[in-house]
Amino acid sequence: MDTARLDQALVSHDLYANPEKAYEVFRQLHAEDPLHWTDPKGHHPFWAVTKHADLAEVGRRNVVFLSSVQAFLQDDEEMALTMAASGKKTAPIRTIITMDGDEHKAYRGILQGYFIPANIRTRLPQLQDCARKLVDKMEALGGECDFVKDIAVYYPLLFITTLMDLPEEDHDKILRLTMRLMAPKDEQAGEGASIAAASKEFGAYFAGVVADRRANPTEDLASLIANAEVNGEPIGVMEAVSYYIVLATAGHDTTSSTLSCGIHQLLKHPDQFAELRANPKAVPLAVEEMFRFASPVKHFVRTAAQDYELRGKTIREGDALALFFHFANFDPEVYEDPYAFRINRAPNRHIAFGMGAHSCLGQHLARLVIPTFLTEFNERVESIELAGDPKYVASNRISGLSSLPVRYRFRQKAAA
Repeated sequence: MDTARLDQALVSHDLYANPEKAYEVFRQLHAEDPLHWTDPKGHHPFWAVTKHADLAEVGRRNVVFLSSVQAFLQDDEEMALTMAASGKKTAPIRTIITMDGDEHKAYRGILQGYFIPANIRTRLPQLQDCARKLVDKMEALGGECDFVKDIAVYYPLLFITTLMDLPEEDHDKILRLTMRLMAPKDEQAGEGASIAAASKEFGAYFAGVVADRRANPTEDLASLIANAEVNGEPIGVMEAVSYYIVLATAGHDTTSSTLSCGIHQLLKHPDQFAELRANPKAVPLAVEEMFRFASPVKHFVRTAAQDYELRGKTIREGDALALFFHFANFDPEVYEDPYAFRINRAPNRHIAFGMGAHSCLGQHLARLVIPTFLTEFNERVESIELAGDPKYVASNRISGLSSLPVRYRFRQKAAA
């Protein structure tokens, strides 16, 4: 692939809708130019960072490489809409994803304790109930469903909204707005989908939740955020809203994408699936391989605050860097046979959760959510197979499968 086509592929939302095409790009950059100066038509130029070691180095140096200037790659049209909405290049609603330094540390600290493993494990009964409900739904669908649309997208969302005490009737609204924020170019986002419009609608919805939890605080996660203090002052309404948006979008979208990818890969590799079902102790390693293979967060952008040497090249102050997590998780210098799905891969030093100060706050939760579903699923589903061609979301932000038709049979229940 020549340089012009390669540069356009790197900013295309369609790249990840075709995994084999994406892998072709991965292989070319890893072999020829792993730190690639990218100057695509209709975009500002940037450095494409594709190697595991380089992403780790940039992630550790969060004073040199800032998150607050730009979160995701945007084309010129998207940038103009962002500028119109916020007056600057940053997103209309700031989140902990787009904060740096002490500010980021202070806001991250609001939920740091909530998401430690010891606290998350206390939520296991609620999580098991959510898994049971979704496997019940599979059974009620009569042996055939779209695993993504019917099951996977609702499972982690049900748990997150349970923690936040949001009504189930709002699930479809949250899914619709998540799609418009994270995959605005995908057909599911709808005609004329706008990130700015979705942000505004999300903001209005969650501002109502903030007002309610301040007037009627409870023990839920939404109340904890709405009534938090930052540096001795009450959290601002928009900052609380931004926290809700992160939880209600990335908090479920990444996990559902990983679960769908994992089931798909197990169906493609029946020997691996049989081994997993026969040996429950294999689940933790298998889940890590699912995270690596799915890499649901495709990239984040950092901006250099000073000149910096990386891989023998000079990153100039003000340069943008796109950290391609999915590419790095298939780095042949780190993973033997990286394009093979292996449930027993060890060690597995994937960076699907990022690294450094901005590593995923909810990673311990994600590592509990997927095994809990697999346990319920394996106990009750006797057999499962593909019932059609899978499809992928067209997005270079957060994406995965958009459709996974499956046919299955449940185990017969023992007589009372």
